[in-house]
Amino acid sequence: MKKIIFPILILPGFLFFGSCRSTAPNEAEPVYPMFVDNNANSINDYVEQTTHDPGPGTVSSKSSTDNGNSHGEPGHSFTDDNEDGICDYAQDGSPSWHGPGFIDGNDNGICDYWDESHSMHSRHEGMRFHDENENHINDYFEEEMHWGAGHKFIDADGDGICDLAQDGSPTWHGPGFVDGNQNGMSDHWENGGRGHGGMMGGGHN
Repeated sequence: MKKIIFPILILPGFLFFGSCRSTAPNEAEPVYPMFVDNNANSINDYVEQTTHDPGPGTVSSKSSTDNGNSHGEPGHSFTDDNEDGICDYAQDGSPSWHGPGFIDGNDNGICDYWDESHSMHSRHEGMRFHDENENHINDYFEEEMHWGAGHKFIDADGDGICDLAQDGSPTWHGPGFVDGNQNGMSDHWENGGRGHGGMMGGGHN
């Protein structure tokens, strides 16, 4: 009888401890788009000229609208018609990508995280792109559907887009804002956060 009980007692213990190992938390996933400010000027380095990172790809045309698109394609050149030092494609409200993390499973030129037709859009923790009125501008930047963390819609230049979505600052728009230390900045974008970037071999034009 003892010979039968012994393996029966060992087996549940083995399964219990084995299941503990299998449910150990995995390393936290990064959050995109990322913010980094190594020159400490409160502007995302990825949208500035010397550290511009438009995601992977090679696009020679200055304007993506020439190719029938309403956004800067992956790999777009730094464009600054208003000469404010920030890429224009980071100011027009379009789903133009800057920084690491660009993926495009359906090959439509829009990062899957910002592509409302892709399942990654609904599972994404970072800032989202939403365009219910189909004008190719993120609704969260516009007055009617403005969703800004801790600020109201501001539009000093009258272009219909919140100024705080155009100045390169770490200002969050849309759902998903997390601020555990209540300093007004998304925890993801702070040092040590899952959305705090570094110039990780990105393309600089």
